[in-house]
Amino acid sequence: MDQVLQNTDLTSPTPESCLVDSRRSFARIEIFHNHDNFGEVWKRLCIEASWKLILICLPLWLPVSLAHALSTDRDQAIYIEADWAEANATHKTVVYKGSVVIIQGSMRIEGETITLYYGEDRTLTKAEVEGRPAQFQQRLDGHAQKQHAKANRMEYFANRDLIFLLGNAHSWQGKQRVSAEQIEFDTKNSRVKAHGRLTRKSRDHKPGQPSKSRVRIVVPTKEN
Repeated sequence: MDQVLQNTDLTSPTPESCLVDSRRSFARIEIFHNHDNFGEVWKRLCIEASWKLILICLPLWLPVSLAHALSTDRDQAIYIEADWAEANATHKTVVYKGSVVIIQGSMRIEGETITLYYGEDRTLTKAEVEGRPAQFQQRLDGHAQKQHAKANRMEYFANRDLIFLLGNAHSWQGKQRVSAEQIEFDTKNSRVKAHGRLTRKSRDHKPGQPSKSRVRIVVPTKEN
């Protein structure tokens, strides 16, 4: 069974679900799960709360990056801030809602809702970020400028090393920019694919007229 410190007004959660809400009055909660299929996910979850939640000591689930991330980022602590969080042992998910911010080293992810999915072996299988828009930024090895990305929705598949930016997707680093309805990053093979929807609007599109259904790439000229 789950154990919750007494310094809180939260009721004891069930093994199937643990919910924390920053609107409630508590100073610190430390939760230990012994559930067979989900124990390690929340083995040690430390929560410091005021109006927001700051969650640390979480597993290093975050992707390597959209390209070649700063190599020191994966050794940094992960900080998560949200208005609301829930872990569900039955569905093996952890959900964060309300102006969610994740920071690990130079990497920063922002969204309204972030959902983490875990497999039977307790490792991350998928992460979903939804926002207005969902946003990502990270410094890459050997680059002074950060890699940025934003879209209506982001999906990360850990077992395939794939990141999808879905809906009004944009990725840029300095003056180099890619815009499309869908951008796919293959972090394992360092490949990027951009997709525009095949609609009548795109076929009738006039040169020089912006259209969300077309892929747009900006490659700056070399500076002398």
